Parts: sequence; C-alpha cells; structure tokens
Amino acid sequence: MGTMNDKVDETDIKLLQYLKTLGPDYAKLLSARFHVDIAEMRERLDHLESLHFIERVEGRIVKYYHRRMKSVKHRNHTYYMISREGDHFLREQDHVPDVDWKKPRR
Repeated sequence: MGTMNDKVDETDIKLLQYLKTLGPDYAKLLSARFHVDIAEMRERLDHLESLHFIERVEGRIVKYYHRRMKSVKHRNHTYYMISREGDHFLREQDHVPDVDWKKPRR
C-alpha cells in the first residue's frame, strides 16, 4: 500500500528547500520557477501538504522576501510554506540540492 503516496522525489525536496529559503509562494509561480506544468505542481503541493511537509498560509497578507526586497502583499492565491515537519524532513536528507535562486537580503 502507498507506492507513490508517501514518496518524495528530488523535485519535491527542491521545492521544500525553495520554500524554506525564500518563504511562502503559490502554485502558479512555483510551476514557472520549476518549469513544471501547473497541474503537476498543484499535485505536488497537495501531496506535500498531505504529508504535513508544507502548510497553507493563513490570513490575507503575505510577507515577501524575494521580490523587491521586503514587501507585504495582499493575497490573491493560495500560498504554501514549509512546515516544522517539512523542515525536519529536509534536515534528515543526506543530500539537499541547491536552490538556484538568490537568497533574500534581510
């Protein structure tokens, strides 16, 4: 039981690393950044959410770090962020691929 259901591939790990490094983001932008079809990205996000590795960002305001320095944006999409479990999972990995985007200056 659960062949694909509890598997996490390298793209999922990169996604978790991205959310950890750059903060909350939404499916459409993530699909563009990862060069993945939007439907596939939504499936990945749902899968990671079902494992409790990511969670939806509550509230209507999202703090951004990776666009135009620090800014605050009114939310028009469902944003996802890495959860505590996702962070622990990342730390347990032997190899976490580098995220190619610049880290935010804080």
